[in-house]
Amino acid sequence: MPERREAMAREIERHLEAESTQNLSALLAGMTEDCYNLVLCDPSPLYRGPDAVARRYRGLWAALPDLHVQLRRIVAIEGELAVTEHSLSGTQRGPLFGIAPTGRLVQVDTVVIWEFAGELIRGETVYFDLATMLRQVGALTLPGAGSAPDAP
Repeated sequence: MPERREAMAREIERHLEAESTQNLSALLAGMTEDCYNLVLCDPSPLYRGPDAVARRYRGLWAALPDLHVQLRRIVAIEGELAVTEHSLSGTQRGPLFGIAPTGRLVQVDTVVIWEFAGELIRGETVYFDLATMLRQVGALTLPGAGSAPDAP
C-alpha cells in the first residue's frame, strides 16, 4: 500500500509540474481517456474528456501565461482519492472568467481532490476562492477587504 500512495503522490507532482511548464502532452499522458476537471467556481465547471480538459488548461495558460502551481502539502491519500493544497500564482495577461487582461498578479490557495484509476489521474475537483482572485484583478470590491479583523 505505501508503494501505491507514493505512486499517486509522484503522479500528482508530475501533473503540477506539467501545469506550471504548460506541457499539455505530459499532463494528459498522466490522465485516463475518461478524464475530467470539475472547477467548482467556474461558470462552466465540468470539463469531460481529454479535449475538454486540454481546452481548460489552454484557457488557464492564456489567462496566466506565467502560471506557477506550488504543492504545499498532500493532506490525505486513501483508496483511489488524494487531497492536496496548492498555491496558484500568475499574471493576468489574458481573459480570466470573462474579465479582460489587467496585468495584475493573481495568487490564490487551492484544494484539489484527485480521483485515480490505477496509476493514472481520472479527475480533479478543484476548489479555490474566486472572490479573492476577482478582487486581485480589480473586478470585485469588497467592503473592508484587506483590513485586519477587529480584536475580540
